[in-house]
Parts: sequence; structure tokens; C-alpha cells
Amino acid sequence: MRDELFAIVDVDSMYASVEQVFDPRIRGRPVCVLSNNDGCVVTMTAEAKALGVERGQPWFQLRNHPRRAEIVFLSSNYGLYGDMSARMLAILQSVTPRWEAYSIDEAFLRIPAEGATATAVRIRERIGGWLGLPVKVGVAPSKTLAKVAAKRAKQRTERVDNLAEVEPRRVQAILDEFPVADVWGIGPRLTARLAAHEVGSAGQLARLDPGWVRRNYTVVVERTVRELRGISCIPLECSPPPRRQMVHCRALGKPVTDEHEVVDTASTFAQRIAAKLRRHHRAAGLVQVWLSSGGSYYSGAPIDVHGSQALLEPTNAARPLALAAARLARRLYQPGYQYRRIGIILPDLVAEHQVTGMWTTAKNRTIDEALTAAIDSVTSRYGKAAIGLGRAGVRTRAEWEMKQQVRSPAYTTRWDELLVAHAR
Repeated sequence: MRDELFAIVDVDSMYASVEQVFDPRIRGRPVCVLSNNDGCVVTMTAEAKALGVERGQPWFQLRNHPRRAEIVFLSSNYGLYGDMSARMLAILQSVTPRWEAYSIDEAFLRIPAEGATATAVRIRERIGGWLGLPVKVGVAPSKTLAKVAAKRAKQRTERVDNLAEVEPRRVQAILDEFPVADVWGIGPRLTARLAAHEVGSAGQLARLDPGWVRRNYTVVVERTVRELRGISCIPLECSPPPRRQMVHCRALGKPVTDEHEVVDTASTFAQRIAAKLRRHHRAAGLVQVWLSSGGSYYSGAPIDVHGSQALLEPTNAARPLALAAARLARRLYQPGYQYRRIGIILPDLVAEHQVTGMWTTAKNRTIDEALTAAIDSVTSRYGKAAIGLGRAGVRTRAEWEMKQQVRSPAYTTRWDELLVAHAR
């Protein structure tokens, strides 16, 4: 009998579910959340799926949907989704100290085998009661089997499934009915290759000889075979490795052609990625800027240029990173093009505590530290758009900002968009 089991907590249609938490009027209705710049559907509720809406379907096609009036379309509200995800993780931490944030809507846990089902039910009820988010929980001896259990839990009334309580013969029968394409880590290419060996179900994959799988595929697929057999091969990453690089790249809401706009955009993106560096206690010694027209038919001849600049020493302060990005953007800019994508890349990151400060003057360090402290203090209270250097400090929304024509309020991350409760 195992002392501990794996559990995975998965939020149903995360983005749409968060929107329904704060707007009771759209609960039970078909809800679709759109991608960056309101391009296509990235998530939807079961009601929207029943109307024939598909993930990845372009927004312009859905405007003429025969039942358009019934469907609620919303722009992605990433700050709100991230905050709700963090609150969910805080709840999970209160249940067990051993957890791993797998994605914004999923987390793995290690829970005691004794009373595992009751623990899973308690987790589901606590997240539902405290946050209003509908979750399903899969429990099993391995991560891969826990993912299988989570898919089964979706069809169960209690939304919890524990494969550790199922007899081995029954588990094998369950895997025989489970498509290999739905197995965690098995993508379309592997599915096609496995089909050539007459492997179409998770059960057939689990019965393959691990040594043969390793020779003909990869050690990753071999590990999946063992995981499907209930042998844990993928440990819990309670402390994920520190980030080695960061990227902030966006498709602009409106193409930019003016040099000042390009420079302003690069500078703003650099400040945003600098804030992310500070949150993760990392520092960058090299800044790279990428400009692209995106190769659009309407943008004329495509252009795709990039450049880099080394700093005197690694930093995560907003001013030096913004200045470096602005200089690079000005150097890379070429007139006559419509720039649709701009990105900031910070490779070879180091730990914040490794920065010595010996290559910068005391005056510059004092300025950078004061500016950074002021920016962090204001943005932590009033949101990331409240203050910044240059264009990032202008409160009027830039035309190149991401299109969010139907974005809901921030609700939990901006004081001016807090939910207001009215007394009856």
C-alpha cells in the first residue's frame, strides 16, 4: 500500500469560469474567451461547445453565428485569471505542502493515500466554496494516471476519481477504452507513429515492452509506459528550476510605422519584463529586441530584424533595461514598414543576489533603486499601468496596445475596477 498518491486539480474552462464567478448574469450561458487582440476562441463553456463553437475559431467568423445573440464573447483578462490561479494555489498550500503549479488552471499534489478520496472532495469543495471555481480532481499512483483519472472525473457527479481504489483489472479495462491521443505527453505525431504499430489506446501502450519503446521511441515515451502501469517516474517539482531566460513578445493591436512609436513600445515592454524579473528575483546582463512586420499580405514586404546589447552588469531595474531596449529599437527601425510584432528577450539570467554593483556608479544605483522602488510601490497598489517611464507612464491607452474590446473589469487587481456590491 502506497503512503502517498498523486492528485491533479484541474479547473473547468478556467478563463470562462473566472468570468462567470464575477458576473452572475452569464452563468449557465454560452461563454467564449478570445485570444490576444480578440483573434480567436481560446476557451469556451460546455454550452458554447453545444452550439458548435470550436476552439481556435476566428472571431470574425463567429460574428455571423446564427445564435450570436445567445453567446457571450469576452476578451482575455490575463491579470484576473492569474490572480485567481494564485488564490487557488494558496488554498492547495493549506491542504498539503507538496504541490506543483503545472499551468494556470492545473496543479499536481502529493496527498496521503489513506483518505485520498475524501481529501480530493474537500479540495474541490473548498475551491468551489471560496473561489467559486468548478474543479475536477484525479487521484492515482502516478502523474500520468492522475491525468487519466481527471478526465474520468469530468463525467462523474462528484467530479472526483481515484484510480488507486480501482482493481488492477478494471484499471486496465479503463485504459483500453482511453484513446492514446488523450494520454498526457502523447501528441499528434506520436499518436500517428504509435498507430503504425497498432497502438490506439492507453492500455495497448501500457502493455508494450519498455525496453522496446525506449529503443524505437524515446526515454520520455518509455517513462509514460511505466507511468501507465502505476510506476511513478515523473516526480513532483515542488521547487521548479530558476528561469534561465524571459521573453515578452506581443502582436500589436495596431501596426506601428513611426520610429517614436516603435521605440516607445520596446521601452514599455522592457519595463514590463523588468517587473517580472524582480518578481522572480532574477537579473539580466543582455537585452535583445526583435521587430517584425509579421509577413502580412497587407503589410507589404516582410521584415524581421533583431539585435542585442550587453549591459555593464546584470540588473532588473526598469531604467537601464528600458534605455537599452529603446536604443536597440531605434537602431533596428527602418522606415516604410508596418511593425506588427515587437519582442524583448532576456537570455542567460542570473540570480538577483549575484549582482555585485561594482560596475555602476553609486549615483546611478541610487537613482535606479529609488525609481524601481517607487514603481513597484505604486503598481502593487494601483496596477501595472498606473506608472512607468516614458510611454509606460502615460495614462492614455496607446493605439498599439493589445485589442481588448470586450474585456471584463480587473475586479481583484485594480482599485478602480473592484467589484461593487449594491444593497437591495
